[in-house]
Amino acid sequence: MSESVTRYVVTYIKPGLGRILADSRQGRRTYATPEEAQERLDTVWGDPTANNMDLWGEDPQFEVRPVPCYPGHFDPKTMYFD
Repeated sequence: MSESVTRYVVTYIKPGLGRILADSRQGRRTYATPEEAQERLDTVWGDPTANNMDLWGEDPQFEVRPVPCYPGHFDPKTMYFD
């Protein structure tokens, strides 16, 4: 596998797939620190009344996770997590 840098992303649990990215698999949705990713999580998904259960499921369990990314543009190398 080629060289990578660690960035941070928002993830959630999707029934049948396990833990996956909550945002698009693009560098602009990765963050240099866990705190920056947590701010994204709190801003976008922090209001339970705004969550669409058809999209996220009944218990999405959002969480910030580190992800290996390609250097330069920071696109995540994966969208699946343990």
